[in-house]
Amino acid sequence: MDDQLAVTRKMMMQFIRMNKKFQKFEKNPIEFGDGQKLYPSEIHILDAVGSGVANNVTVLSQKFGITKGAVSQVVNKLHEKQLIKKEKIEGNAKEVKLTLTSHGRNAFKIQDELHKNFENEFFNYFKNLEQDKVDSYLEIMDTIDLFMDKVLNDQKPKKK
Repeated sequence: MDDQLAVTRKMMMQFIRMNKKFQKFEKNPIEFGDGQKLYPSEIHILDAVGSGVANNVTVLSQKFGITKGAVSQVVNKLHEKQLIKKEKIEGNAKEVKLTLTSHGRNAFKIQDELHKNFENEFFNYFKNLEQDKVDSYLEIMDTIDLFMDKVLNDQKPKKK
């Protein structure tokens, strides 16, 4: 039992360490060759819109698991940087369709190349893993995801 507890603690510490590194990474802007810097949160939104995964705030919010307000802030920054166009949808006063500007498409292409290079490193490692190890990894990550949801929900103030 003590060995299992030690392994669990080691896994938790490794997850926390990786999470801290990811948080640090998210705070560092990346230059896109034309002097313009984009933060990873902006790049994620740009990628989702550019790849056709999402074209409005609601879908982006659901995809990334963050509030519509947070998505709107990033979309507005990308709009100010002239990377994203916001267009009203006829017949729907609330919904705004998001598309990339020509400048946004250029940034998306550069980002897409960087992303592919980054993914290739992971792909080259994961392609040689046995399926049961991949399944175990996915199961562990799902469990951590559910655990974090529970922790976050437990921290919300209870309604009276």
